[in-house]
Amino acid sequence: MPENQFQNDKGIANPTWRRLASGELPWKLLRRRAECLDLTRAFFRTRGFLEVDTPAALPYPNIDPNVYPVTIADASERRRPFYLHTSPELSMKKLIAAGSGDIFYLGKVFRDREGSPLHCPEFTMLEWYRVGGTAGDVMRDVEELARDLSGAIGGRTEIVRGDETVPLDAPWKRWELTEAFESSLGVSATDETGLRKALESRGFRPGTGEDWEDLFFRAYVDVIEPALSAKGACFLTGFPAELAAMAKRRANDPAISERFEGYVCGIELVNGYEELTDPAEQEARLLELSAAHREKCGEALPVDPDFLDALRMGLPPCSGAALGLDRLVMLLLGRNDIADVSYR
Repeated sequence: MPENQFQNDKGIANPTWRRLASGELPWKLLRRRAECLDLTRAFFRTRGFLEVDTPAALPYPNIDPNVYPVTIADASERRRPFYLHTSPELSMKKLIAAGSGDIFYLGKVFRDREGSPLHCPEFTMLEWYRVGGTAGDVMRDVEELARDLSGAIGGRTEIVRGDETVPLDAPWKRWELTEAFESSLGVSATDETGLRKALESRGFRPGTGEDWEDLFFRAYVDVIEPALSAKGACFLTGFPAELAAMAKRRANDPAISERFEGYVCGIELVNGYEELTDPAEQEARLLELSAAHREKCGEALPVDPDFLDALRMGLPPCSGAALGLDRLVMLLLGRNDIADVSYR
């Protein structure tokens, strides 16, 4: 058999349908994935959430640090691009401002510059919002969803990855970001000079042009995330306010945001926060991020005026989270590549 028989016209070896046809990929994986989707919908519906199906192509993009939207041409006379949503967040918050109550979305989102066994430009996202809820409430949703799916799909409330077994029947560990940086690097997460020295001492050699944000993410990816693999199921909490575009500031420390990320076996599954509801502060943050995007990419992303109008109308206190369902299913089914449990 020629080596390239299972390559498509873009040179991607073994797309899903060919792997299924050859028997390399068992159909039971995709059947289990379908069960996970059904169970996830049931999980939220029984808790009183309304499922919403928001537009995928929008005239204005989400603006998040280190997240790049995919653009598509507009064939109309306006000649403006549309952006495939990187998250349904803007659309969902407009619905909340209009009085939706608790809502969830389960569907595809799109991000440019993504591609690895844990990343794909098109992936399945679960996003939900609790009106009146706190970050702690949403973290409990994550814990209960992972536990229930694991029990229903695998018959046990744990995830096994290699030699590691992670129980899911107890609250996940909490690790404050300030503690994570101090214990892993010996410096504050916001100390630019200290971060540079700590990284250099570990042989990472950051470039002279790298600013604090670059150094933070380098330290986060190369030092903090690997340390999370030893913590089983864990939430990393309390991110710097500069890195939480739509999260509210912590009441007793405005330099910190009420943002968290959830990990299992060192793999990021979920990002969530208590939502910023102040329209003036939100607009200022988005304009700053738009300018930063121009610095990196030569193009300032436009801020959605309709979203700002919704905030001015009144976004009630709420908390939300976005979970990569492909990654969760991959872990539940003991696979190492999201392509094994999706239609990649």
